[in-house]
Amino acid sequence: MHRIDTPTAQKDKFGQGKNGFTRGNPQTGTPATQLDYLYCDSIQEEIANAIESAGFVLDKTKHDQLATAIKEFVSKGSVKLNSSTNSESETEAATPLAVKKANDNAAKANTNANNAHYRIGDISDKFELCSNESRVHSHDKRFYLFVRDDGVVAMYNRVSNKAAWGFNSEGSLCEGYVPAERVTNLDLFVRDKMLPAGIPQPWPSDHIPNGWFLCNGAQFDVNQFPKLAGVYPRGTLPDLRGVFIRGKDNGRGLDPNRNILSFQSDAIRNIWGDVGPISETFGQNGGTGTGAFRAYSRHASGTPTKVDVGDAGGINFDASRVVPVSHDNHPSNVAFNYIVRAE
Repeated sequence: MHRIDTPTAQKDKFGQGKNGFTRGNPQTGTPATQLDYLYCDSIQEEIANAIESAGFVLDKTKHDQLATAIKEFVSKGSVKLNSSTNSESETEAATPLAVKKANDNAAKANTNANNAHYRIGDISDKFELCSNESRVHSHDKRFYLFVRDDGVVAMYNRVSNKAAWGFNSEGSLCEGYVPAERVTNLDLFVRDKMLPAGIPQPWPSDHIPNGWFLCNGAQFDVNQFPKLAGVYPRGTLPDLRGVFIRGKDNGRGLDPNRNILSFQSDAIRNIWGDVGPISETFGQNGGTGTGAFRAYSRHASGTPTKVDVGDAGGINFDASRVVPVSHDNHPSNVAFNYIVRAE
């Protein structure tokens, strides 16, 4: 006799090395326990040996020979009876009740195996094994979830013929897209991975968002904001109000002798020139102008002529007559607030 040991047996059901039967579970892929000829032979020979050991000849027309054999053993005092189906005794004989229980369990296991087979048949068309991926189809076959051999897990839409979404083996989105509002802690990901603390960013509002500081030269707590202190170790924000950011020269020679975060006042290249000599022939063949000045004289009629004796004249320079002017030098621009992320 031996306990069921087919591949579908439930391992160690009654303890270490004591297998049993299971009805199976199609949802988890657990098959029902199947019988094999060795197990059936074992049961047959155990019962047949007991009958023949009692001195009876097996008779297929009789169904009480085991009970008769047991009674014979009992009457001779050579055996004890046991109705348990999980007994480990080698000196006790199984009663007809124990045999019935065993047969009932075997019949039930066989029924469960058949039912599981039918159920698996009903759902087998929902699974598909391809050359480099496995698929699980929706009931209407419009969608299927697939796992590829390279680790990509994705949902494919047969209607649009493209993947709705997919993630690679490292957990990164590699197919389709996921709406931002559905991504948990997306703001933390952007904050921690996409933009380091301390980089000035243009902000089109006077309302500074939470977790950000205005670049106004203010002090901040380096203990409370260690990441920002890693960029500005003195605990002072750059003051970018009303100024432009200029790339550090770093040896190029366009703006030498500058330190990082140093302030530079506005300036322009020098515009110079002179006029002379002044005489009554000024503007014709005697006076000259250089640089930003050009010497000329005009008669009231507008025709160049000599400067009349006794006339008074002069020269002025006014850039506003030809270009826009302001209190500082600046190109065309749009005003933004510069802000930095605190952490």
